[in-house]
Amino acid sequence: MIAAPPASRLRGWSLRLAGICAAISLLDLVLGWGLGIDFLVRLRPGYPAMVPATALCLLAGSIGAVLRAGDRSPRGVAACGLAIPPLVLAGHVAPALDMHPDMLSAATAAGCLAVAASLLARVDRPRGARLALNVQTVGMCVTAVPLLGYAFGAPALFANPLYTGMALHTAVSLAVLLIALLLLTPGTGWMAVVTAPERGSQMLRRLLPVLVLGPVALTGLALEASRRDLLAPDLRAAVLTCAMIGVSVAAATYFAHLANLSERRAAEAERRRQAAELAMERGQRVESLGRLVGGVAHDFNNTLAVILGNLELLQSDPDRTAHDGYISDAQNAAGQAAQLTRQLLAYGRKSRLEPVPVVLDRLLPETLRMFERLCPANVVLERGFAAPGAVAALDPSGVQQALLNLLINARDAQPGGGEIAVATRLQELGEEQLALFSQPERLWPGRFVTVTVTDHGPGMDAPTMALATEPFFTTKPVGEGTGLGLSVAAGFCRQSGGGLALSRAESGGLAVTMVFPVIPAAAAQGAAPLPAPGARPGPHRPRRILLVDDDLQVEKVMARQLRLDGHEVQIRHDAAAALRLLEEGYRPDLVITDLAMPGQMQGRALAAAIRERLPELPVVLMSGYGPPARATGEPAEIFLQKPVAWPVLRELVVTLLPGEETGRLGGSAQS
Repeated sequence: MIAAPPASRLRGWSLRLAGICAAISLLDLVLGWGLGIDFLVRLRPGYPAMVPATALCLLAGSIGAVLRAGDRSPRGVAACGLAIPPLVLAGHVAPALDMHPDMLSAATAAGCLAVAASLLARVDRPRGARLALNVQTVGMCVTAVPLLGYAFGAPALFANPLYTGMALHTAVSLAVLLIALLLLTPGTGWMAVVTAPERGSQMLRRLLPVLVLGPVALTGLALEASRRDLLAPDLRAAVLTCAMIGVSVAAATYFAHLANLSERRAAEAERRRQAAELAMERGQRVESLGRLVGGVAHDFNNTLAVILGNLELLQSDPDRTAHDGYISDAQNAAGQAAQLTRQLLAYGRKSRLEPVPVVLDRLLPETLRMFERLCPANVVLERGFAAPGAVAALDPSGVQQALLNLLINARDAQPGGGEIAVATRLQELGEEQLALFSQPERLWPGRFVTVTVTDHGPGMDAPTMALATEPFFTTKPVGEGTGLGLSVAAGFCRQSGGGLALSRAESGGLAVTMVFPVIPAAAAQGAAPLPAPGARPGPHRPRRILLVDDDLQVEKVMARQLRLDGHEVQIRHDAAAALRLLEEGYRPDLVITDLAMPGQMQGRALAAAIRERLPELPVVLMSGYGPPARATGEPAEIFLQKPVAWPVLRELVVTLLPGEETGRLGGSAQS
């Protein structure tokens, strides 16, 4: 593949060509006119001569081209250009003064003046560059006439004393000098097409030698055959036509083959690049998974150590007054484990969110008041809410948790004190801006509300920012950070249809931006959240409850809790067994079922089957994951997130079954 030549390479070629032109003119002046070597003045007796004025014009033009190629002395370049017109005039005056018999022809004068105009043009400006290109093109056309005359042996094209009385070395020198000047304006006009890096220009650079030299060579052969009467005129025309067609087709076919090879190599290189990127991405995923597994194992081992240790103390310590402390510590550790699980689910986009229309400028001040209790006195909290009418469909508690994580990170980044700025904006974001937030999902252009938290800490370098949202990645000392703050916030943003991006703040610290799509203010989500626990009701009636779960330990604990509350509990391990129990006539007051169970029917399908048979029977779903996505028009479902605390389970039964009627425990029950 012929790539676009760099500017330095073009300047190098320009210097070489200008040097060739200067050498020819010096040989003509010094050895030809100075020492009388006639061969250097006119190459053959009767041919036009390169007169001294022409040699001096070419020398001045060569010096100007060298100065311009080296980006030296613009005044020197202009001086060389200004020296040429007087020399052209002197070339016309010298024969009249009988200084020498040869006069500078009109074609030579036009070529020299084209060089002068090119040197005087300001090529650093667009108009000047276009002017230089135009006069250089005209000069090349003028020079081409005698060159073709010499190639075809036609004196009428190079020996006309009024117009084309131009010596061969004059024509060659002018052509070389004009090409040297053309190479200094590669980004203008047709030269921009010739030197461009695209494939069309690459093909043109390959074809140019064939397009220029092919017709010249074939026409020269035809003329030679005509002079020697080798072929009849009709046959010469036919042979010339066939030869030109054959050369053109062969050249086009050859270069098309080269272009195809280049394209195949480029495709293969692209395939290899994509394979390397895929391998690198897989390696990063494995590294991220390793950190995740290691972090989870570390934190859960610590939590299990606390729970196990307190249970062993509870079993072995004869001092019953200390038992309440052991139980409390074990419960707290279990709560921490549940919180860690929720954070992991938020990172993996599997936590349960209950989005409602939220005005962030009203919700965030409450979060900032909560953070002020954790914020030291040497950290100043600045507010800049500028999206008063922006409404987004978000889970309020999720927003607060994500913002608190960012605020705590900003606080920890400034242990010696500083400033934290929280700002909101309503923006119209396009694809280029959203590309910063769209990993791994793509965000579509539109209106977004942004929440930016900026600190004045040391900030992060690019490699650190690339890893900052990975789970369990932290820059804090051991024991001072879990590495889940940014990853949980990023997971919440993705799950809410937005994104999170890190950037370097103007203060030198870190700026973390969350974006959420804006919805119409009147929009609302159809989610049916779990009834919030209210005041504890009075004595409740015993109920019949069907518990469906394949985990023996989970169902054993929940059944004990429900039975201690006075309820009758029937246990089944899969959906098919639960349906058989209902078909046998058992009528519970409430069904609690796990989402994921063995067998073809899962918890959600079981709930749908129960609603078909017993539409008034409430069904509650529970899982260690969040609920599956609900399609439009499907009924909302009540959901419990494992682990389920006993007070939450008790409150659920009382809230869903609040009637004062006596339970149906006196009826027959089949187990």
